[in-house]
Amino acid sequence: RERYGLDDPLPEQYVRLMEDIIAGDVACFYGCPSLRQAFFDSLPATLSLVAGAAVIAIGLGVGLALVAVRHRGRWPDRLITSGAVVAYSVPSLVLAAVLWAYLSYKWRIFPQDGYVPLTENPIQWFWHLLLPWIAAALPFAGAYVQVVRAALVDTVDEDWVRTARAKGLTEKRVLRRHVLRNALISPMSLWGLDFSHAFGGFVLYVEVIFGIPGIGRLTAETLESYDLPPIVGLAVWLAIVVVLFSAIADLLIAWLDPRTRRPVTAA
Repeated sequence: RERYGLDDPLPEQYVRLMEDIIAGDVACFYGCPSLRQAFFDSLPATLSLVAGAAVIAIGLGVGLALVAVRHRGRWPDRLITSGAVVAYSVPSLVLAAVLWAYLSYKWRIFPQDGYVPLTENPIQWFWHLLLPWIAAALPFAGAYVQVVRAALVDTVDEDWVRTARAKGLTEKRVLRRHVLRNALISPMSLWGLDFSHAFGGFVLYVEVIFGIPGIGRLTAETLESYDLPPIVGLAVWLAIVVVLFSAIADLLIAWLDPRTRRPVTAA
């Protein structure tokens, strides 16, 4: 207790812990290596997982939503919306476990575990992360299909859209160049929240299941050892990352919708 300052008053322990977290010098009770070094060593794998899953989820969700709106009320629309509900209803944990059990362990199609840095071998980096990307992205893609489709349906019948059609633009060009940009505002807000869920949720079990040496796996190992200071340090650092990417999402929304840049003035 004297060595780690546990016999000091609680306010002093709190201030010292926060100073160590900010400086990156969090002490471990069980002789772990530098938490700062472990965090930054694990960050590239986690960023690769989250960024790839985000690209797949947004690309798949927006693309399928566009197809559904173009065929609104017909069988492609009903098929896509039904599939989106099913994908959104399956938790990433269950999906990751099933994909690993069959495609990696039983049939040996994908690697069972491990991670290859992008700078070392881009092909192996892609191949090792493809299955984790799919497991992490499909539930979010199902949510994006529903949100983007609803936003497109609300926008597609606006007066300015009918004006664009009256000018002779094709339906595909109207949807992609005019309707989609306005319809992406809601999904971008949702993306900011999903990124918080990614760092605080699915990276933990996806990285553990697929053996990816990222922040999620580092957090799981810290939790298993019941080492409180590293757990608090990881929580604070992850909160900083979440706030950073939430700010990036707000900037993207301002770029998509110029109306959000105007200051609000009193009437």
